Amino acid sequence: AQTAWIRHNAKPHSIKYVLHLGDITNRNTPEQWLNAYRSMSLLHGNTSYALAAGNHDYGPGGNAATRDTHLNEFFKFEPYMAQQPNIGAFETGKIDNTFHRFEAGGKKWIVIALEWAPRDEAVAWANTIMSRYSDHIGILITHAYMFSDSTRYDWSKGKQSWNPHGYLTPGTKNDGEQLWQKLVSRHRFAMTLNGHVLNDGTGYLESVDAQGRKVPQILANYQMRALGGSGYLRIMEFQPDGRTVRMKSYSPVYDRYILRPDHSFEFQIND
Repeated sequence: AQTAWIRHNAKPHSIKYVLHLGDITNRNTPEQWLNAYRSMSLLHGNTSYALAAGNHDYGPGGNAATRDTHLNEFFKFEPYMAQQPNIGAFETGKIDNTFHRFEAGGKKWIVIALEWAPRDEAVAWANTIMSRYSDHIGILITHAYMFSDSTRYDWSKGKQSWNPHGYLTPGTKNDGEQLWQKLVSRHRFAMTLNGHVLNDGTGYLESVDAQGRKVPQILANYQMRALGGSGYLRIMEFQPDGRTVRMKSYSPVYDRYILRPDHSFEFQIND
């Protein structure tokens, strides 16, 4: 329902990019990946998209105990990269970590899509990409970054529910605070977006980066609702002033918006 709505509305609403914040599947099984691919394929030839895989997309049964995933078997490298000419990847043959460049509203944008529990090597790659395209405005998408209390995940302050460091995922891992310190605060990011967190599934924080810009950091997750999310997605409407963004929560299943202020609000891009 979501991708069908996007396909139908891409031209009339001038939808420039679709961002998936992870848990593309629930149990990392071929059957679920096939369902996900069929749904996302409705966008092919219509609207470009970026995927940021979540913890349920890795490991046996989606337990994230390994970094094994069927992601790259179903979303194959060459077709994914060929959506449009300005996509690049950290590892050849894998779309776990990618960047996506495009122009919209007279601005150059770059989406950095990072894997679940990003490894140090992936974060270093993202730094290189943001330095290379310093004339672009960045959007970071990764599965776990903001928590539902409107703070960044920060394992150094004690254990937190669903923090990447609390999983058996092998290799180095970075949570929200580490990503802020190592990546986001150092570059020209307009915002960060993530899912993953339960409770009320929402969070919002503005922090000042090293250049003095305010960076909105936004959590949105609907998986606790009926039907695995009730079809709710976030729509970002970029206003003609070039700064104001209107965030809306909409369900094409129910043709209904959530009007509470933690779901529907405005923020400013400081680029």
